Amino acid sequence: MQSSFLGYEFRPIELSQRQLLSSFLARHPQPLSGYTFATLATWQSVFEYGWIHAEAEILLISCILEPDRRRHMMQPVGSLSIAVQGKLLQGAASLPYPLRIVGVSEGFLEENADFVNRFSVFEDLAASNYVYLAANLAKLPGRKYAKKRNLLAQAQGLYSWTREPLAGANIDACFDVLNRIQEEEQPEIDINLQQELIALDYTFRHFDALGQEGLLLRVNGRPVAFSIYEAISPTTVAIHFERALRSYKGLYQVINWETAQVIAGRGYEFINREEDLGSPGLRDAKRSYNPIKLIPAYELTFKA
Repeated sequence: MQSSFLGYEFRPIELSQRQLLSSFLARHPQPLSGYTFATLATWQSVFEYGWIHAEAEILLISCILEPDRRRHMMQPVGSLSIAVQGKLLQGAASLPYPLRIVGVSEGFLEENADFVNRFSVFEDLAASNYVYLAANLAKLPGRKYAKKRNLLAQAQGLYSWTREPLAGANIDACFDVLNRIQEEEQPEIDINLQQELIALDYTFRHFDALGQEGLLLRVNGRPVAFSIYEAISPTTVAIHFERALRSYKGLYQVINWETAQVIAGRGYEFINREEDLGSPGLRDAKRSYNPIKLIPAYELTFKA
């Protein structure tokens, strides 16, 4: 069902559009990991994305955002023409609420300064992406990774595991991991986790159609951890999901290490482990792996 917004008719994202949108996004790669067809389709039920080609090489993506549950926008993708800028500003001025544009990169700010000047700019640290050298995560070299190597050594002394690529035949094993996490750990289901579980469920059910890859770990034949990832550029792979049973000491370090070995072994230079969502625990975990850079994300709010 189309939605009229800012003078455009936005279409919902559907699996049948994968080739069309993926080819466009590949021509206009973004540094932040949210701009792949798989990510947009996976989170469609949460953010109710809509899309339209405003011009042949300009993709606009609308979305529903908290806390107001109104329609806003992601960063336009492509070369933003003067005509489209004008139409967006005119549409923003007519809204009964301030338009927000999220997931904005530094490059967009620099390339569209006049357009951006009509907005307040806020750096969204919770949405910034952590980037690592793939070789570092695969080899864990030097003193700064000593604790990670120690945890791996303890895991190797406590249990042995097997690694296998994720595919349609073993996707059900990932549901087993999630069910065991719920039974054993009983995590608090806040809004972020609830939304992520919805996105995970969609990813599992359309894994091959979304072009995703992943790993599954087993201990004594039982599934205990998995990761899901995809290439977002010729040099970079983004890890979208990662789950492991905490009852196995160091298992999160194991799945991280095993996944990095596969990615580095295929010649990729960087691993994007996405954002920390403002969670102190998640932020500490991501920093403990020594990122080489933090890709900033910005949010724009229209100044009426």
